[in-house]
Amino acid sequence: MDVVLRPMTEAEYADWVTSAISSYADDHIRMGSMPADKAHDMATKQFAELLPDGPHTARHDLLVAEDAGERVGLLWLNMPERAGDMVFVYDVEVDQSKRRQGYGRAIMLAAEEHGRQAGASSIRLHVFGDNTTARRLYESLGYEATNIHMAKPL
Repeated sequence: MDVVLRPMTEAEYADWVTSAISSYADDHIRMGSMPADKAHDMATKQFAELLPDGPHTARHDLLVAEDAGERVGLLWLNMPERAGDMVFVYDVEVDQSKRRQGYGRAIMLAAEEHGRQAGASSIRLHVFGDNTTARRLYESLGYEATNIHMAKPL
């Protein structure tokens, strides 16, 4: 498996952004961190602030992951402003038909190399607490928790 990252096209961005916003809102609703009646609007606002120029937003690399020319997933990275800064993973997705085949690991390794080539000193990400599959993957790649938010319903 040799995952290659390439820039997302305008058409791919248009297809992705709507589902990404909905997925992000759903994650927050599920975790109780955004009220259901406001989650979609809040997610839409956050995406607009983070990606004001869509796939051409400075320091944000929106990438398609491919293996042998076939799409296997997507990656959204906030790239370092200068050498020594960190890369932040905003989104990593493995296409549904490609899951549980090692592509999540391959995409994350490609993300690390992408950051290394940009001069980043580290790579960071956020993962929702209930996403045990992703957490296990990140831990197996050497990621460590740096901040833990905890909640209890009352």
